[in-house]
Amino acid sequence: KGGGKGGSLMQFTEDHRLLIKALSADDHVSLLAIGQSYCNYIVESSSSLLVRFFFHFYRPADRKNYVVMNSCLPIGGIVDSLWDLKGCADDKALREDGVSVPQVHKRFFMLHWILAESCSVCCIAALPDGRRRYKKCKTEARSKVFLLEASDCRMVKEAVRSDVAFLKDRGLMDYSLLVGTMSAKLPCHPDGAAPPPLPEFPVASMEGQPLVAVRDGTATAHYVGIIDFLQGWTSGKRVAHVIKYLFAPRPISTIRPEEYAAQFVAANERRFLVAPGDPRHPHLHTSHPPSA
Repeated sequence: KGGGKGGSLMQFTEDHRLLIKALSADDHVSLLAIGQSYCNYIVESSSSLLVRFFFHFYRPADRKNYVVMNSCLPIGGIVDSLWDLKGCADDKALREDGVSVPQVHKRFFMLHWILAESCSVCCIAALPDGRRRYKKCKTEARSKVFLLEASDCRMVKEAVRSDVAFLKDRGLMDYSLLVGTMSAKLPCHPDGAAPPPLPEFPVASMEGQPLVAVRDGTATAHYVGIIDFLQGWTSGKRVAHVIKYLFAPRPISTIRPEEYAAQFVAANERRFLVAPGDPRHPHLHTSHPPSA
């Protein structure tokens, strides 16, 4: 079924551990070009947030190339909220408070939408409900912050820097940071009593995840990975850059790999912060389950 980047065919396995995805011609060229260096990098960088490619094959029935990869999400695939983040105006929420957020795009010929969004709040209220919700979630995604334990925050930032340097050196851009979260309230306990145990969140196939932090009596599990990283700086992307530069809101995603890398890292340096301690878990050290 569809649903991948650019409408590409993709399908999860029933338990959501693995994802099978069709590759565009450009993505296939990139995969062949970086395959060996990618394998070496993943073997040497166990903390990498890049999704793992396990199998690559050609399907004669539809003449398409496919790749089998792990999912960044928990086994079972269900999260409360899910964000697709690039560090630019294309940031968006895919799921919010347990409900999917359909993508309702504004096109250049929708002049009434363009006028409504450029005017006052009362004009925005005239937009369809789906467009208003999508726009609201995109706006919130731009400033979304995730609070992690100090060691996890440091690990995520270091992994993003290392992964992005790898991708930049291979001329790749337009990748996304996928972040899913699940939350659970901790039970109350009398003063002086032992703190309540942390909830058992579903494990992920990304090593060391989920990353669990506690704040204000709520434990939140974070599932983090970098996806869609096979896009090169092609002639098509150069043309798209000119169009977006002239007409799209800033900052844009279609920029040279070195510029995209700097923009992506800078955004995620601001996005991940250390959670203040919770008095019920003053010395929390997240115990990561083994990867599946």
